[in-house]
Parts: sequence; C-alpha cells; structure tokens
Amino acid sequence: KEFKLASICGLHIIVSPDHLDDLIGHYENLGYFDELISLMEQGLGLDGAHTGIFTNLGVLYSKYRPESLMDHIKVYWSRMNLPKMLRACERARHWEEACFLQIENKEYDAACNCMIEHAEVAWEHSKFMDCASKIRNQEILYKGIGFYLEYAPMQLNKLLQTLTKQLDHARVVQLIRRSDNLPLIMPYLKSVQNENIAAVNEAYNEVLVDEEEYELLRQSIDEHDNFDQIALARKLEKHELLEFRRVSSYLYKKNKRFAQSVRLSKEDQMYKDAIDTAAESKDSEIAEELLKFFVNITDKECFCATLYTCYDLIRPDIVMELAWRNQLLDFAMPYMIQYVHESYNRLNELDERTKSKEDEAGDDDDETQSNMLDALGNPYMLANTPYMPQQHQMPQQMQYMQQQQYMQQQQQGFMPPQHPHY
Repeated sequence: KEFKLASICGLHIIVSPDHLDDLIGHYENLGYFDELISLMEQGLGLDGAHTGIFTNLGVLYSKYRPESLMDHIKVYWSRMNLPKMLRACERARHWEEACFLQIENKEYDAACNCMIEHAEVAWEHSKFMDCASKIRNQEILYKGIGFYLEYAPMQLNKLLQTLTKQLDHARVVQLIRRSDNLPLIMPYLKSVQNENIAAVNEAYNEVLVDEEEYELLRQSIDEHDNFDQIALARKLEKHELLEFRRVSSYLYKKNKRFAQSVRLSKEDQMYKDAIDTAAESKDSEIAEELLKFFVNITDKECFCATLYTCYDLIRPDIVMELAWRNQLLDFAMPYMIQYVHESYNRLNELDERTKSKEDEAGDDDDETQSNMLDALGNPYMLANTPYMPQQHQMPQQMQYMQQQQYMQQQQQGFMPPQHPHY
C-alpha cells in the first residue's frame, strides 16, 4: 500500500490515454477510490493533461464523491467529453449536473425535459425560460406550460410573456381552460389581446364577467370585436347585475338587433338607452312603438325626449293623435312647432324654385315675339303664314304681290280675311 510511490508512477501513466482506463479499472477493483481520485486531481495540473483526465475524474466524482461533481463540471466542462460525462451523470441520477451539461452542449430540448421531469433538483425558472426560448420542438413549450401550472403557477405569466412570439395563443387558452385557471393568466391575455384572436377575447371577457368588471368588459368589447357577441349577450341577458344586462343590450345594438336591445332596456327601465337605440336603428316602427310605450306608462318626460331624439323617424299624425288622446299636447308642441317650421321652409324653397322656372319661360316667350316683328314693329308676313306641307309652295312673284297688297290694306286700316290656303 505504497500509495505515495504509486501516485508518482501513476502521474506518468495517466498522461497516456491508452493506459488511463486500465489504471482506473485496477484502482476500482481494489477499492481504492479516494486514492484514485487524489491521483486524478494531481494530474489536472500536468502539462500533458488531456480530455480523458478531466472526463474520468468527473465520472469518478459522480460515483464516489458527488458533492464535488458540480464544481468540477462548471470549471472544466469545456475540456471534457460531454456525451460521456452526461451519460455518467444520468446513470448516477445527478440531474442538476446533467441539465447543466445539456445546456452547455446546446441540447436545449433535452435540458427542458430534464427540468420538467426532475424539477425537485434540476429546475430553475430563469434557466428554464432561457432554454425554452431556444428549443426546436414546440410541443415541449406546451408541456412546460402544464408543468408550470402544477409546479410554479405564480411564474406562469412571466413564462408566457417571454414565449409570446412562439406560442399559439388559442392553444394556450384551451390548455389553461381545461384546468380552470384562466384568471391566473390575465396579464398574458391582456398582453396578446391586441392580436384580436377570438379564443383570447372570449377567455378574457369570461374572466371579466366572473370578476364583475363591467367597465373593463365594455372597453374590451369596443376595442376587440372578434368573438361570439350574440352568445355573450345571451349569457349576460339574465345576469343579476344591472350593468351587465346593459352590456347585453349594448351587444344586441352593435349587432343590429335593435328590437331585442330596446326590450332589455325597457325591462330594466333604462329608458335613455332605449331611446338612443331606437334613434340609431333608423326604424320608424321601433321608434313609434317606444313612443306608445311611454304613453302607456304615462312617462311624459321620456315621451318628449323620444320626440326630440327620434324626430326624423316618427310620423306627425301619430304624434298628434297620441298627444290629443292622452293630454300630452304641451309635451308634443315643441315637436309640432319644429315640424311646421321645417315644412314651411321646404314649401317656400319649392315655391322659389318653381317661380324662377316660370320667369325664365316668360322671358323666352317675349324674346320669341320680338324676333317676329320688323323694324316698324309690324309682324312679318312669313311669320303669320301657316305651314301647309300638303300644298305646293306658291311662286315667289305671287307671294311678293300678295305681300304688297297686304301692306297697302293695312295702311288704310282694312284687313281682309285671309285666304283659306293661308
């Protein structure tokens, strides 16, 4: 047991890769593990130290001195045979060290799996997020999300926000919904809602309804409309809180279901919402039905407000009849004054347009008549001669003689009857 002399001799042997395995096997068979480790540690500083020395010392640490293994790996991992060292760590179940080697060897998929399967010793949040952003197999990401739900739920949002660009958000929502933990990822849902994905919007709105955040719900509806709006409206229609029923009415209005929206508003006595919806509908039937509703419940103020808001949709005869029969003339009078004023203006404008056309027609007739007189103000003969296409034209000489005769008779104040041919 001259270990000192054996160590001196061993230092000359371990620098030879061919004899190193035999030397290690001889020591292990005799059970001199500490002496072997001491010999290998002395060989680290030799000029001829090679990869086998660093790797085999790490293997020995994994077997006989595990507390020194991590420090050795962190210092000399770049000079080791990483696959051999990794197999030794896995055989000895040193998962933290194995995960470190996998990361240094750029085996990020294997490192993530190692941390998921052996979280008690291998998992670190920052290390996992760094590896997850570099993996190739996207399925490991969703496996990691399930792992975080069980093992580190409070760190899940940070993971999701780090991996936002790599994830299918609809699949993430489906995965979290199965475990009934949607409120846990609200910051993540809010951060990706700008992409206007239906599954994300529905999950976000669902959580807001459960948390009774009606203001945020209305804001979400206005900014991100890609979801089943009618389904949400039906869900909120019977909600116990008034504000959520108003959101339901608002959704019906956005989807052009004005009658349902007005009905909900009337049931909740939200008459202003009902009046605004009727005005937006541009439907005379809805507006007049709402007006009759206010007459039936004797709400004079809402009757007057409906006339003002839905002025273009309500027929004046309906207004007059309802006001006369229900003693509401005072409340209908502003509407009637406005209607009479506008009718007068329209008729006046129509008269102006018609009068201008008649004046233009009269000017044209005067101009035509003036063009048919000669220099003395007498009408031209040709202008008084009717056109008879069925008869032959008279010779020019005969026409001239007749014209001269006509002029003489006119000067004497005698106008003979015209010839039938004229």
